[in-house]
Amino acid sequence: MSTFKSALSSLTGFTFFKNLNIGGKLTIGFGILVILTLAVAGLSYLGSVPATENIDRTDELRVPTALTSARAQADLLRMLSNVRGYLALGDETYRDSYNQSAQAFAADLEELNRLSPYFDAENNRRLHDLEAAFAEWSALPDRLFELRNDQLDREPAYRLLATDGSRLAGTVLIDVNSLIELQSQREASDENIQMLGEMAEYQGTFASMFSALRGYVTTRNRIYRQEYDVNLTANQFAWEKLEARRPLLTPTQRDTLDSIAENREDFLNLIPDQVFEQLEGERWREDLYLFRTEAVPLAEEMEQLLGEITDDQQALLRTDLNTGRAGLAQANQLTLLGGIVALILGLVMAFFFRSNIAGPVRRLTTVAEQIREGDLEAKAAVESKDEIGILASTFNNMTSQLRQTLTQVRREKKRADDLLEVVIPIGIELASEKDFNRLLEKMLLEAKMFCHADAGTLYLRTKDNQLEYVIVRDDVQQLAMGGTTEQPVPFAPLPLYDETGAPNDRYIATRAVLDRQSINIANVDEVGGFDFSGPEGRIVEVDERATSILAIPLENSEGDVLGVMQLVDAEDPESGQASAFDQNLQQMMESFSSLAVAALQAYIREQELRRQIQQLRIEIDQAKKARQVAEITETDYFQDLHKRAKELRERVKGEDSESQD
Repeated sequence: MSTFKSALSSLTGFTFFKNLNIGGKLTIGFGILVILTLAVAGLSYLGSVPATENIDRTDELRVPTALTSARAQADLLRMLSNVRGYLALGDETYRDSYNQSAQAFAADLEELNRLSPYFDAENNRRLHDLEAAFAEWSALPDRLFELRNDQLDREPAYRLLATDGSRLAGTVLIDVNSLIELQSQREASDENIQMLGEMAEYQGTFASMFSALRGYVTTRNRIYRQEYDVNLTANQFAWEKLEARRPLLTPTQRDTLDSIAENREDFLNLIPDQVFEQLEGERWREDLYLFRTEAVPLAEEMEQLLGEITDDQQALLRTDLNTGRAGLAQANQLTLLGGIVALILGLVMAFFFRSNIAGPVRRLTTVAEQIREGDLEAKAAVESKDEIGILASTFNNMTSQLRQTLTQVRREKKRADDLLEVVIPIGIELASEKDFNRLLEKMLLEAKMFCHADAGTLYLRTKDNQLEYVIVRDDVQQLAMGGTTEQPVPFAPLPLYDETGAPNDRYIATRAVLDRQSINIANVDEVGGFDFSGPEGRIVEVDERATSILAIPLENSEGDVLGVMQLVDAEDPESGQASAFDQNLQQMMESFSSLAVAALQAYIREQELRRQIQQLRIEIDQAKKARQVAEITETDYFQDLHKRAKELRERVKGEDSESQD
């Protein structure tokens, strides 16, 4: 058999036949059969007129009807597959393919209508029911596509979380930030610092709880629900500790705490239970529910009607052929010879169909089973350019996109874990740091490590509106200046304004300060308008490769920009390749910078308070000395002594005058 297959593969027409669509292959097969039948009928015409009439009827009605029904079934399957593919992946290619398949199916119905005068009453009824079902079906895909394109409409749980949930949770987090800000302005006692840590702990557990709820809504992964329950318990514990601290809070803080309690209770009472009920119900996605309850039953009804029409026509075809064979049995040896030739060609066509339709379908089914069992690395072999080959390509595209989606979900989960386990503890640690250089160095190094950046620079704004280089780190160029290294930074400050007073936005760092917003550049070679020729340029240009930069202004709650934290050359932690700072990283670093600014402000306020206390001590010492001098000069003894000294000076002065005379 393998030798025979190799011989067939060497034929010029084999590749052409292999790349035909299924309808074309069926047309060729049935066409060859019809031609052979007509040839045999011509040879035995005089003795087989009834057989010839049956063959004519087969050629004019049965075969076209069977072929058209088969094409309609294939187009229907493609329509259903394209709708399912679009609902699963949202790729516009599936929508375009659906429109083409729907037009082809409508053409098939027109062809069946043309042949309907030759149908019996039962097949005409089936055709009428088929047209009615298709008319009802035609209105569904556009509704499904619109639902698929609008996440708020298709996912009730997501809509609830994105509207009321985000509003309530955001209000809680904003109020907690206000509570932390008010607490940071109080005296830096051990008790106040401990309360500040408890507030940050509550903020972290609430943010983690909301993040887990959002992860569950996005992925329906039960792990996120378990994570939500764990964070809910931790948040309740943190909340009880805050409530216990209420008597120690200021009136403004107690008002803020009451607002947090009200919004937290509204959030916990209204959002999670409804979200869980919707996610775990059968209508968690409206488009899939509509597809499953309305579109699929209609498609199955149409497929059944087409199958009945096809089966009936094939049965009639077999009947006509049997009648023809009965008549041809009376023909001469030429008819027998023609039958043998037809048998041989039929076997060849059977082999062709088995190799080009049944075999690929079986192998494609095996790959589908592997994918269903979770093997997303399985790939279907694209053996032809027909519908089966297109379906294999579709399977491969689907698994590829599923792998990408799974990778993205894992990456975002890791970042969320990093935010909980790294950034927030770092912010609390910064708040307790007393060494100014170590504080600044820790801010930069932790941000650089979290973003996997090769280099970083920290600028502080001076009173004369310049950005002074405070800390510079560059792993590639092995630079380590400022901070605890005791190595001074030799670079000149960057002026925020030029000699005329105009804003100096030639540098990334100065523009971030002037615009009061972060600057995220994926590739400096593709961005103009910045000057990289100075010290900043020496730090940015690394190994002559595309360089990414993220500059974040350090802005306090009063709107004053204290400095800029700039990171250079992000690296993908998985592949080790240079990459851009994506929006999620930028948002995390902006949140981190807010914590860092709060810690920096607390440190600056503490230093200013120490300076004022020292000045007050000096003034008190001077006042004490003046009071002691006054107490001495006001005594009778000191007054009498002063009087005698004066008389003595006057006597000496008189004697000097007389000696001069």
